[in-house]
Amino acid sequence: MVTFLTTCICLLVITIILCYFYLTRNFNYWKNQNVQCVKPIPLFGSLFSVIAQRKSINGYLNFLYKSTTLPYIGFFVIDQPSMLIRDPALIRRILVGDFDSFQNRNVLNNKYDKYGKNLLSLLKQPKWKEVRSNLTSAFSSRKLRHMVPLLVEVCDDMIHYIKTDCLNLESIDCKNISVNYEIDAISTCAFGIRTNSHENSEFATAAKNVLGTNLLRAFQMGAHFFAPLLVKIFRMKFCDPHSCLFLEKVLLKSMKERERLKIVRHDFLDLMKVIRAKNPQLFSRIVVYHEMVIGTFIQYLLGGLESSGSAMTYTIYELCMNPTIQTRLRNEILTVLAKHEIVTQETIQEMVYLDMVIKESLRKYPPLPFIDRACNTTYTIPNTDIVIKKGMPVFISLTALHHDENYFPNPMLFDPERFSSENKSSITPYTYMPFGDGYRNCLGIQFAILSVSLGLINLLSNFEVIPCKDTPSVISYERSSFLLTPLHNKIYVKFRSLND
Repeated sequence: MVTFLTTCICLLVITIILCYFYLTRNFNYWKNQNVQCVKPIPLFGSLFSVIAQRKSINGYLNFLYKSTTLPYIGFFVIDQPSMLIRDPALIRRILVGDFDSFQNRNVLNNKYDKYGKNLLSLLKQPKWKEVRSNLTSAFSSRKLRHMVPLLVEVCDDMIHYIKTDCLNLESIDCKNISVNYEIDAISTCAFGIRTNSHENSEFATAAKNVLGTNLLRAFQMGAHFFAPLLVKIFRMKFCDPHSCLFLEKVLLKSMKERERLKIVRHDFLDLMKVIRAKNPQLFSRIVVYHEMVIGTFIQYLLGGLESSGSAMTYTIYELCMNPTIQTRLRNEILTVLAKHEIVTQETIQEMVYLDMVIKESLRKYPPLPFIDRACNTTYTIPNTDIVIKKGMPVFISLTALHHDENYFPNPMLFDPERFSSENKSSITPYTYMPFGDGYRNCLGIQFAILSVSLGLINLLSNFEVIPCKDTPSVISYERSSFLLTPLHNKIYVKFRSLND
C-alpha cells in the first residue's frame, strides 16, 4: 500500500514538473532576442489580469502600449509568444507592405461552427480573398446611392418611436436606439427584411444576442483569439447558436418568398444569386450556398452593430456632453437641409462638420479596439535581428494609438477640429484606423458612415440631446468584452423635442 501511494505521488510530481516545463518552454523567447516583454506566469502567460477580469483585453493591450516607448513589446498568451506593435511605420508594413506575411487574422476559424466558419472576418486565405472580392460590389457607390431612400424610411421609424415612446421618459438608453436603428438599416438595405426593431421584435433580440450577453459567451469569444486549443477541445462557437438559428429561419423564409414572387431589389441577396451563377463550383450544393448567405448575413449584422451602432451611440453621448458642438452641428444640418427637397449622398457630403464629428467619435471610441494578425511565414522585423515565427500572433491597439497624446494632443477631449481640412493632413499615417487598414480593413466602411450620418441628421433635426441623472460623466467599459462595450451595455441620455 505504501509502495503504491509512493508511486502515485511520484507520478503526480513528475506530471506536474513535466507540465511546468512544457508550459514554460517558450518563456525565454523574447529575452533571448533582447525584446522587452511582460514577465509571464505558468498556465496564464501574461494574461492573468484579463482572465481574472481585472482588465479587459482592450485594457490590457492599452496597458502594454503605455508600458514602453519602444516600437514593440513582447508578451505571452498562455505559452505562445506574442507581440504588440506600437510603431506606425511597422504597423504599415504588417498591414500593407508585408501583407503576404500577415494575411490572416489570429482569431480561429472553427470548422465545427456552422455559422462562425463563414464569417468574412474569420476566414483564412485563400478563401477570404475569394469571398471578399465577390462581396466588394455590394458596397459600390451606385448601390449606396440606392440605399439612401431605404435608410430614410428606417430613420422615420426611429424618429416616430422616440416621439411616441421616449419623450416623456427621464432617461433613455441611446445605445439601444442606435443598435435597433442599425439592425433595421442592415436588414432592409442588404436583405430586404423590414424588422421594426424599436418595437422589441424577436428579430432584434436575436440579432443583439449573436455575440451573447453573459460571461460564458465572452469567454468563448475571447478563446477564439487567445486560446484556440480550448475552442477545439470543447467545440466552442464564436456566435450564439440559438440566435443564429432564429436568424437563419427568418432569412431562408425571406429568400423563398422572394423566389416565389420573383422580387428583385438589387441588394445583397440578388448579388449572391449572381455570384452563385458565376461560380457554380463554389456552391455545388444548395446547403453550402445557404451557409455562405447566412454567414454573410450574420457578418453584416455584427459589423453593423459593432461599428455603426457603436459609432452612433458614442457620438450621441459626446453631443449630449458637448452642447456647443451639438448646436453647431445642428445648425449645419438644418442649413443644408433647407437647400434640398430630399436627402441624398450629395446632401450629406455638404455637411462637413458632421463628417468631422463622426471621425472624432471614431477616434475616441474605435468600434474594434484592436487589430490582430497571425504571421504565416518566418518574418524578421526590418533593420533588426528580431524574428516573428510562423503562427505567432501580433496585435495593434487602436485605442492606445487613438489616445496617444503624441499623435492626438489632449486625447480625451472630444474635438472635431482635429479632422478639419486644415488639421487632418497633419495626422500621422497609421495612427488613426477606426475600421482597420490595409487589405483586411472593414468592407462596409462607407455604408457605416452613411447610416450613422443619416441617423444623426434625423435625430438632431428633431431633438436636442441632453444629460439626465443616469448619464455618466466618464464612460466605463465591460471588462468581459473584447469590444469597446459600455458598462451594463447601456448609455442613458434624454431627448427633448425641438418643437417644445
